[in-house]
Amino acid sequence: MRCVAENIARRANREDECTGRFWEGRFKLQILLDEASLLACAAYVDLNPIRAAIAETPETSEYTGAKDRIDDLGEREDPTRPSTHAWERSRRRRKSGWMSPIEIDEQRDAVGPCLEDSGRRASSKGFLAVSLTRYLELLDWTGRQLQQDKVGKIPGHLAPILSRIGLDPPGWCDVVRKFGRVFKRAAGTPESLAQEAIRCGQGWLCTRENPLGLSSD
Repeated sequence: MRCVAENIARRANREDECTGRFWEGRFKLQILLDEASLLACAAYVDLNPIRAAIAETPETSEYTGAKDRIDDLGEREDPTRPSTHAWERSRRRRKSGWMSPIEIDEQRDAVGPCLEDSGRRASSKGFLAVSLTRYLELLDWTGRQLQQDKVGKIPGHLAPILSRIGLDPPGWCDVVRKFGRVFKRAAGTPESLAQEAIRCGQGWLCTRENPLGLSSD
């Protein structure tokens, strides 16, 4: 893979008449170091159309994973069922079946990817300790705050999600708004970034005014 990537990078640099690291320079390749950065990055990507004022709500945000998940939820055979965990892992999702489920089963899932024979998605395993319903509710609430440029009171049933990653509502909205500008090579809490810097043999990783380090506690 390294040799293949190097060949692609050299050819692309010649075509664009530029130098530098191909993946980092063009696609802002970032390592997500912890659950906080995973949740923030997912929300940042799904709310791109809202931040750009192209859409007003997640369900009207074309070409996002969130909209695909919402559309499939509306077509469920039994939408009254409280859990979406098993349904997310099934192949009955017409639009969002190419994506990994949101929720991970931390007690039962084995370490590592859970590959499928179909090859439609990289893994049928989730990546956050948050249900699909709670994730979409948090996404909807966050999008409303970004639009009105004020941070209101977060609903009680969503507050534990932010508490777990050590953020208050203003800090959460800040990281979703600034994610692409703040994090460069890696994204995570200050503690996670410090550990990554040690692993890479560096003194520090640049993340000025890291919102994941701000907490009301």
